[in-house]
Amino acid sequence: MFNFKMPYILLLIPIITYLFFRKKSTEAIKVPGIQVIKKYSKINKKHLLGKVFIYLSTVALILALARPQTQSESKIVKKDGIDIVISLDLSKSMETPDFNPNRIEKSKEILAQFVDKRPNDRLSLVVFGGEAYTKVPLTFDHNVLKNTISIITTDDISSNNRTAIGMGLGVSLNRLKTSKSKSKIVILMTDGENNSGEMSPLGAAKVAKDLGIKVYTIGIGAKEIPVAGLFGTRYIKNNELDENLLQRIAGDTGGKYFRASDSKEFQNIFSEIDELEKTEIDSRNIYEVHEYFEEILKLALLLLVVGIFFQYFKYIRIP
Repeated sequence: MFNFKMPYILLLIPIITYLFFRKKSTEAIKVPGIQVIKKYSKINKKHLLGKVFIYLSTVALILALARPQTQSESKIVKKDGIDIVISLDLSKSMETPDFNPNRIEKSKEILAQFVDKRPNDRLSLVVFGGEAYTKVPLTFDHNVLKNTISIITTDDISSNNRTAIGMGLGVSLNRLKTSKSKSKIVILMTDGENNSGEMSPLGAAKVAKDLGIKVYTIGIGAKEIPVAGLFGTRYIKNNELDENLLQRIAGDTGGKYFRASDSKEFQNIFSEIDELEKTEIDSRNIYEVHEYFEEILKLALLLLVVGIFFQYFKYIRIP
């Protein structure tokens, strides 16, 4: 946006214009011998060039004093991201087809969508079965994380016939213990109960609490599992999931427990976590100002020099 910082100075332009070009009544002695010179002066106006350039120089000087400038607005955004570790159960039971096509594939699908919603956060992936390890450390490179999520299977864990929830949580905490982020969370996803590992889940939860790390726990699995038989499909109650343990882990660390018993609930869980853990974004507007008075002053000086040259050296007017 173009404007003058001191526009009232522009009021000098009409005053200067009047003073420069007002007609002056002059008295002179008539001398018969200079008729040719007088005739020349009436027809040729070259003697006015100097005056015009000096006038333009004065106008340019006034414009410079009025401080012409352009102003552009921009926004500075300060982002305070969250460090998030996703701890995913890769035990063999995650292949149960109570989701379409099964628990692990549905988990991968929803996780990829969640990653897309967190562009300002560092994310990590930890996987566990009977043991646990970091698949992707904390990173802003979400493409690497999504690619890794897309190709993981239960075969990535050799001891996939067991579930070490405590180990999965412990490795996740290890990824966050040196983090300087103001907000640190673990999203623990499992479909079973703790039956392996050297670290107890509640012991890991206590460490999380001491470190100021919230743990959101997600229990995966339909409440009733279809089982094919000779006389058709029958449904049995899903007793594999230790909901009490997951509730205690979440409660002890200030997080929340969710039950994903169908695809819609699963989707809503991550939408809720996304709402609960918002990244802080502080923005402020700044204005960049570009001044033009220096360039106009240079132009005024050039016009003045040209005007003086024409006025007093090149086209001298003889009265």
